[in-house]
Amino acid sequence: MKICIERSDRMGDMILTLPVIQAIKEKNPHAIIHVIASQKNIKICKQYSLIDKIFEKSKLSSSFNNLTKSISAERYNYYFTFSPGWFGLRLGFFSKSKFKSSLILKSRYNSNVFSKFGQIIFSKLFYSKSLVIDRFKTLQENKNIHQTIMMMDLVSKSGIAISRKTQTNFIFTNSFTLNKNHPVCIIHLSSKWVNDYYSEDDFNDLLKLLNEKDIFIYLTTDETTKNKFSKIFETFDAVEDPSDIQKIEKNIVICNNFNFENWTSLLNQADYVITPESGCTHIASLTKCKLAVIYDADNSPNSIRHEYAPWNKEYLALETNDKELNQKLFNFI
Repeated sequence: MKICIERSDRMGDMILTLPVIQAIKEKNPHAIIHVIASQKNIKICKQYSLIDKIFEKSKLSSSFNNLTKSISAERYNYYFTFSPGWFGLRLGFFSKSKFKSSLILKSRYNSNVFSKFGQIIFSKLFYSKSLVIDRFKTLQENKNIHQTIMMMDLVSKSGIAISRKTQTNFIFTNSFTLNKNHPVCIIHLSSKWVNDYYSEDDFNDLLKLLNEKDIFIYLTTDETTKNKFSKIFETFDAVEDPSDIQKIEKNIVICNNFNFENWTSLLNQADYVITPESGCTHIASLTKCKLAVIYDADNSPNSIRHEYAPWNKEYLALETNDKELNQKLFNFI
């Protein structure tokens, strides 16, 4: 059995797809699984041993024709598109797969009857199986709407046996080793920290509070960090190479612009991870750390938690408008 899974969106979405791949392999150990990944999530695919082949979605318009030729030449038994949008649907149409299945998610914010109308009609005409989820209605009825479960439902309804109680057996290969003589807490400096409820000064107060603990605090960054944390960069030392971390004799260090391998290696060695809801949430979910996730109070936090919760991972869920956020994070450690 040869299967193609299209998941060409974000890193967190791909990580929530890994249990689906494992669930298929557990019941069908000889299945061959190929994945179509994006530039944002392909690195996590390359570290997952259950994926047999990876195709990368390119931003170049000419690459669609090349990808279509490569996919159709594989002659898949099954093609699944899990990403929102037309790319995966169009690719599946040209895939020459025997059985094509699509997951279509209607808006979580309103009950617009025309939400994804074109994609629904296209799927009914050209796909073997289409699972349409009215997220707004499902959330109103308080039903389970987790991304991983929805993908598993589609795979099962397409006729493939899967294991429903799977864990993600993901093993990071560390690119370096921390000299840990104290617990390590990673805080991801996403711009999502700073909003109408929480300022950079509030974050600085959090660091002062956590510094009372006998721990090392490593602040990791992304492309949005410096826009919101100029004072933090003025206050604390920053390193761009893991070998320099322990040359700094301070409890708080900014780990700036770490590449993917070094960033994930740092997370993999953490005892605690604190992060706004993002790809970092799902990377941390693959490790043994204790995890705290801060959700945007203005972006349907209950809906996001229902749909994108870390898979089979206990974690502390907090919201940006919580006036006791800093104290709760202090108690978390």
